[in-house]
Amino acid sequence: MVNRAQIMRPVEGGVVHQGWLHPAALMNVKNLFVGREFAVFAPKAIHVPVEQLEQAAASFLAKLWPGRAAPKPASTIALPTNSPLPLPSESQAMIWSPLWLHAVADPGQCMAEWLRVLKPEGGVFFSCFGPDTARELQSFAQAMGESFPDFADMHDLGDLMSKQGFSDPVMEMEKLTLTYSSPAKLLEDWRALCGNHLETRKQGLRTSRQFSEAILCLERLRDPETGRIPLTLELVYGHAWKVKRKTKTDVATVKISDIKGRKGSK
Repeated sequence: MVNRAQIMRPVEGGVVHQGWLHPAALMNVKNLFVGREFAVFAPKAIHVPVEQLEQAAASFLAKLWPGRAAPKPASTIALPTNSPLPLPSESQAMIWSPLWLHAVADPGQCMAEWLRVLKPEGGVFFSCFGPDTARELQSFAQAMGESFPDFADMHDLGDLMSKQGFSDPVMEMEKLTLTYSSPAKLLEDWRALCGNHLETRKQGLRTSRQFSEAILCLERLRDPETGRIPLTLELVYGHAWKVKRKTKTDVATVKISDIKGRKGSK
């Protein structure tokens, strides 16, 4: 996302980070929007350590002003997927949303919330999973008695952005194939990527036999040449702008030359 977002030049103001987050990745985003205030929201609160640059600056300031408190580690704000952003309308310059939109029950409502908090000429950049994501896990989910998410197509998301009021959305897609030495490692990474917030899991215990059969579904995918198990990720990227709407008035402008009086009618 950082590489693709080099063209984004939003108006002055803060950046909202809403979505999947790894603490080590946040610095790259902050470097992209240097000097802007960040509001960070994630599916659950996580520990975000102070960046090395901020630590170095604190050490320097401590020498100038002994007793100055060092910056404390921050935590993201936990925000359920169906909750509105706790921010004023037209208060932010940028929405940065990695791997979030596929997790919400109503993507249109989420986009409308983005539009609400953005300033005119503000922008949004997001990524989410596309339809082919984790297709290898469909048989595993079926064996476990779980439903599998139906990820939206990028064209449908682009149309939805236009419908919500964003200007000229641009959509892109790429596919990545990760490979694993064991089903356990594959499942561990999948849980880290999307957690359990995609859908409500069914209640009840799973038998060891049921789990063993599900693992066999993944083992059957093992490549005989490499000995590794694949996992497909279809990544959809989208960006758009909130245009400044012209104020409508009830005053009509008419040129003098277009007005024909009594002399003009002769």
